[in-house]
Amino acid sequence: MSLNTTGQNYGYRSSKAALNSLTKSLSVDLGARGICCLLLHPGYVQTAMTDHRGDMDVHESIAGLAAVLAKATFDDNATFFHTNGSVIPW
Repeated sequence: MSLNTTGQNYGYRSSKAALNSLTKSLSVDLGARGICCLLLHPGYVQTAMTDHRGDMDVHESIAGLAAVLAKATFDDNATFFHTNGSVIPW
């Protein structure tokens, strides 16, 4: 939510907020069983949804997300990561 500086897109934004809440709840329930849940932001990707105006192509985004996953530990449970590895505040 801290990245929302433009408003609009209410349905899209509310669905993302619901996903965040779901992931947080899963991190509590599944964390007790040793399962780590992460949220991953792919970045502003050049796709049809962004009219191909993103900061990176799909391959760069996926490579970044794979690197985040490769470094993740259980201590990262319920953390929201950007594809560049930075933590996004709730």
